[in-house]
Amino acid sequence: MGRFVKNPVIGDNAVGVTIPNVTTAQRPSGVNGQLVYNTTTSTYQVYNGSAWYNVSEASREKSIVVDRFQGDGTTTVFGSGAGNTLDDSTMATLSVVPDAATDMVIFVGGIYQAPTTNYTYSGGQITFGSAPAGNDGETNGHVITIIHNLQKLGQ
Repeated sequence: MGRFVKNPVIGDNAVGVTIPNVTTAQRPSGVNGQLVYNTTTSTYQVYNGSAWYNVSEASREKSIVVDRFQGDGTTTVFGSGAGNTLDDSTMATLSVVPDAATDMVIFVGGIYQAPTTNYTYSGGQITFGSAPAGNDGETNGHVITIIHNLQKLGQ
């Protein structure tokens, strides 16, 4: 950025600053703290010392989504129509299909489930290593809460 700036001081009457516009292919190898506007992705990106990361993606801003299913003590697969919803019907489909297990946070009965340790994710389906407990009528141990739409901004 500095190589294009003839006067590094921005005056009191300045109305804006133009950040260098580059495509993903044109990005420099990067220096820690370097800032560019990526015209390929329509995002501002900063180099953090090891990779380019998006600073802002207002056009892709998302709302957090929460889905709730229930265990029955035998079902291990939920999502894409598999598993049970809280009203005991089948067809437990995720409201938003995450790209990866790291794009969601899952709790069973309020207990956090670690990706690849407690469950795997592929093709819109969550597969638990063991079946979440059924409804015992007293606790919420059977409730599977999936918080998603957490895709990180980046590269």
